[in-house]
Amino acid sequence: MQFHLDFNPGISADKIQHQHSVLLIGSCFTEHIEKKLSAAKFNCDSNPFGIVFNPKSIAIGLIRIIEKNYFTENDLMNTGESWISLETHTALSKSSKEELLSTLNNLIDQWHLHLSKSNWLILTFGSAHYYQYNQTGSTVANCHKLPGQAFTKKTDDPTQIETTYTLLLKKLHQLNPSLKVLFTVSPVKHLRDGVIQNNLSKAILTVSIHTIIRQNKNCFYFPAYELVNDDLRDYRFYEPDMAHPNKQAIEYVWNKFADTYFDKETLTMVDKFNELHSSMNHRPLHIHTKAFTDFKAAQLKKCLQLQKLYPYVNLENEISYFSKP
Repeated sequence: MQFHLDFNPGISADKIQHQHSVLLIGSCFTEHIEKKLSAAKFNCDSNPFGIVFNPKSIAIGLIRIIEKNYFTENDLMNTGESWISLETHTALSKSSKEELLSTLNNLIDQWHLHLSKSNWLILTFGSAHYYQYNQTGSTVANCHKLPGQAFTKKTDDPTQIETTYTLLLKKLHQLNPSLKVLFTVSPVKHLRDGVIQNNLSKAILTVSIHTIIRQNKNCFYFPAYELVNDDLRDYRFYEPDMAHPNKQAIEYVWNKFADTYFDKETLTMVDKFNELHSSMNHRPLHIHTKAFTDFKAAQLKKCLQLQKLYPYVNLENEISYFSKP
């Protein structure tokens, strides 16, 4: 008896390899995929301005980075407890405006360089709904728990998203002509918007992305949303909040992603590096035993062999960990 579709996205001719640089921006689902890529020792980085859910704010942040449009004091706000920017996540808040400006503008410099050299940019859209700050009319990436009456809720339509991303992709490919852009829709449900509004939002995002891909080169789609909602299609694969995919669902999507974008050699490397990652998480009852010393020595030998075999992969942390007495 079959309990799910076992939907296979297909094999992509364009592969992601360990020699590549991969950048990820978007919703909290982006963070899960970035952790998987990092554990498998890909060269990757994510969300310079923190988690972002709506495509409009993602585009605003990327255009800032591409154009090196640095933040100024006018872009910051003092909440009484910390300095924030409505264009960035709460996690980036600082105790002084000078510290926040320095942090944000350094991120612009770092990510401008990243974007100019990277092979892949993975964008995950979470919601077509976004908020506008009433005082300035500007789009915000995060409301920072400010009073709700300070904002007005808006909804992007497909035409707006398509226009924004046609311009953005043009700027991206001027900066880096070989950059490949992979779009996904987050399977995380935005239930605060209501079930109907959540489904409307996901539909807008899906329609927009497929139009963008048809009209632009080097653009691709990975069906993370469909894998959870149409393939698994069961609330057993969600956390108790019924909104966020659980560990099993994330693992399922990751495996499908790997089958789609990794070649055989890369899949073999992923298995080897995941074994190393698991070994680093091994916590013995007694660390000063011969058995654990021998275990670390064996893992160090494996690290050194892998580093020699794959010199373009950074195993400094693993080598340092297993070298410690």
